[in-house]
Amino acid sequence: MRARPRHERLRGDGEENYFGMQSREERIARNDSTFREANEKIAKAASGYEWVEQVPFICECATESCTVIVNLSLAEYEEVRSIPTRFFVSPGHQASEGVVSLLEDRGSYFLLEKEGRAGEVATELDPRSDS
Repeated sequence: MRARPRHERLRGDGEENYFGMQSREERIARNDSTFREANEKIAKAASGYEWVEQVPFICECATESCTVIVNLSLAEYEEVRSIPTRFFVSPGHQASEGVVSLLEDRGSYFLLEKEGRAGEVATELDPRSDS
C-alpha cells in the first residue's frame, strides 16, 4: 500500500481526488451542505418537541466560521428543504455563495438556489435523498 501524498484525499466513493481539482463552487456547496446537515438535526429536534415558534437555524452560507442564527418556522424550513439545491442565508451573506440564483429576499433571510456544479454537489449531498 503506497503512502498517500498530503495533497490527496479520498472521496466518499473511494475514488481519489486532489484538492486542487475541486472547484470553488464544489467547495462552497460542500460547506453549505455541512450546515444543512446540522439544520436537519435542529429541525428533527424541534419537530419532536412540537415547536410552533420560530426555530433557530444556522446560516447556510459559504463562510466556514459563520455562527449567525436565522429564525424560520418549521414550515418555512420544510419549504426550503423541498428542493435540494435551495439554501437560506442571513442578509449580507449571499455574496459569498459563488454560482447561485437569488430567488427571494424574505426579510430575515435570503432564499438561494445553487446552479451548475454547485447544484449537482448540493443534490448529491442532500441528506434527504434516497441515494
